[in-house]
Amino acid sequence: MPSLSARATRPVVQVFGKRLAAANSAEGLRREFGLISNLMLPARGARRDNIQLDGLQCVRMSTEAGAHTGRGVLMFHGGGYVFGTTAGYSGTAGRVAKAARASVYLPDYALAPEYPHPAPARDGLKAYKAMLEKYAPDKLAVMGDSAGGGLSLATLQAARAEGLPMPACLVLWSPWLDVAGQSESMQTNRNTEILILPPTISRCAAWFAPKEKAADPAASPIHGDMRGLPPTLVQVSDNEMLYNDSTRFAEAARAAGVDVTLTAERDLWHVWQLMAPLMSEARASIQQSGEFINTHAAG
Repeated sequence: MPSLSARATRPVVQVFGKRLAAANSAEGLRREFGLISNLMLPARGARRDNIQLDGLQCVRMSTEAGAHTGRGVLMFHGGGYVFGTTAGYSGTAGRVAKAARASVYLPDYALAPEYPHPAPARDGLKAYKAMLEKYAPDKLAVMGDSAGGGLSLATLQAARAEGLPMPACLVLWSPWLDVAGQSESMQTNRNTEILILPPTISRCAAWFAPKEKAADPAASPIHGDMRGLPPTLVQVSDNEMLYNDSTRFAEAARAAGVDVTLTAERDLWHVWQLMAPLMSEARASIQQSGEFINTHAAG
């Protein structure tokens, strides 16, 4: 059973989910995310700097401990490839920085509908190449939530295709890996999802990648080659619409020889980790992510 803090947070998330679903424009979604991000309070002990990664605006969240480990994390924010900001995610990134004892880099990648597929994928690969200039691969992790999780996987698939070294590990939170919506849970969990409801997913998918492009692995990396990926941690809730994006990935990646840790929580919601200021499960999931990065990106 979810904790008391999770049960108290659920009604707040439900309200925001309905507000996102009612927003029928990209501008409306971005306004609503601005309200949600007010709950993602800054992380104590994490420093924020505005920098650039090969021309991309980027927020870097760092800690004193991270400076000593020489460990870096490239983190792609979620938001359906339409909304989400580096500023809004800085609190979450700061918590990851503390848990992983690392510097976390949040690049401001291109968003639809102004910059649809394949623009985000191009920015993702550019950011990864820039991180390889800063960190040894065995001290580098890549992670993302929702659409940012999809972009993380697509970025590594593209990097591997170019012969670039893989990072030490990959962390995915409720990743959106199939923008065509072919996962079974898109139907079976329609009535249990509370944050990213069907209208929100449909609009974001249409703005990001039209149906004729939705199967492109750079847009839907579930269709990409999983061989050679680094050890991967996936966190997902069993009642969210994207649940089977995660289980399909775990099955395909394991079949390709990838070491996958799949953590399926019960009765939470899409990307509950963002609610760390409010609920214990979110803090525990961030801690698990940090420990995973610590273990694999030890150098």
